[in-house]
Amino acid sequence: MKGFLKDILLIDFETTGIDLNKSLPIQLGAILLDRQTLAEKDNFLSYIGQDLSNMSRQSAKIHGITKKEMDTAPTPPEVIASFIEQFGTEVYLASWNEMLDHSMLAAMLGSIGKGIDTHDYHYLDIWSIVHIYMVQRSKGDIIRSEAINEYFGLPARTTHNALEDCKLTAQVLRKVYNR
Repeated sequence: MKGFLKDILLIDFETTGIDLNKSLPIQLGAILLDRQTLAEKDNFLSYIGQDLSNMSRQSAKIHGITKKEMDTAPTPPEVIASFIEQFGTEVYLASWNEMLDHSMLAAMLGSIGKGIDTHDYHYLDIWSIVHIYMVQRSKGDIIRSEAINEYFGLPARTTHNALEDCKLTAQVLRKVYNR
């Protein structure tokens, strides 16, 4: 039977920048995908209260998150506790940008005294999977998510919103998986 051993929890973070040592997570989105069908079973979206004083201009332009959203956002420990309560840890983690999202998740888990090893250490990097798929079809020059979405006939992203990014990534994963 086709399928994974565990459901896949696709995560995405919006951050204050791309420097893994300095950037802070400011929005977390997630979609739980069924291990057999990759259908959406559940989802999650939350701002994460942080100080935006060191946010890069590029990040601010990409996601448009402002101090206004941070004023009422829950703290990192509150967000990650809700996230763990909703999804548990018996899932495969996945994301479009494994390095950034994995690092942000580790920091969030650290805020409640847990390590990334709380989850299965197997981690699906969707960009790498899709890139191999594109290279096999002589489309290896298509590496940006926007161009990949266009290749698969998916709508253009309206903003960088963590849940919307998860939904688009899930659609790309389904297209690659079901071919």
